[in-house]
Amino acid sequence: MKIGVVIAAGGRGIRFGNAQPKQFCPIAGKPIVEWTLDRFEACHLINFIILVVPEGMKKQAEEKLSLSKYRKLKTIVEGGKERTDSVYEGLCAVDEDTYIVLIHDGVRPLVSTSLITSVIQQTKIYGAVVPGVPIKETIKEKSKGNLVLKTLSREKLYLIQTPQGFKYELIKNAHKMARSSNLKQSDDAGILEKLGEKVYIIPGEEKNIKITTCFDFKLAEMLLKEEQKKI
Repeated sequence: MKIGVVIAAGGRGIRFGNAQPKQFCPIAGKPIVEWTLDRFEACHLINFIILVVPEGMKKQAEEKLSLSKYRKLKTIVEGGKERTDSVYEGLCAVDEDTYIVLIHDGVRPLVSTSLITSVIQQTKIYGAVVPGVPIKETIKEKSKGNLVLKTLSREKLYLIQTPQGFKYELIKNAHKMARSSNLKQSDDAGILEKLGEKVYIIPGEEKNIKITTCFDFKLAEMLLKEEQKKI
């Protein structure tokens, strides 16, 4: 049973406010995406890794990252304009006999082995799963003029994380259909939802943050340094 992961590191990181894509920015001693690669390299259930980098930056990625230490790294591919384009390019590099593929944000360097394992186990059962954590704060919907329209029931709301797990044939076909209809979604499960497929939520981890802002970077750096002290 072949299981792999597509690490989506094809974004430009515009919101991060850095001259280079945030996934290549050093944190606690090495680029963010290397921390992410480390997590999947260490998981015994993962057979191979596909790394997706920004369009035109494959050579730069090879120069910036210490890739020789990753024996599971199958290949590096260049992404496209949108996240869905980048993930599709990664999926095209996956072997057709793959059973399960995980899709993970390259800038979530704190994902744990236990979460990766849980996603894989539950994907075997359900076919499509996403980790999520319950919303804690009150959520309100507003109008364009900043008028509160309504307060949403947070009992039904979750912050969705990655890795998201899918039967490979299911997600590959979904992405093909999405491309033919020009369907764009902020995550891969959203494509399946639009196509009427069932997606199940499993418990995520609060520590599994996505580095989007400078505050996220500082928090992740602190958490990574704490982990290093325990080794």
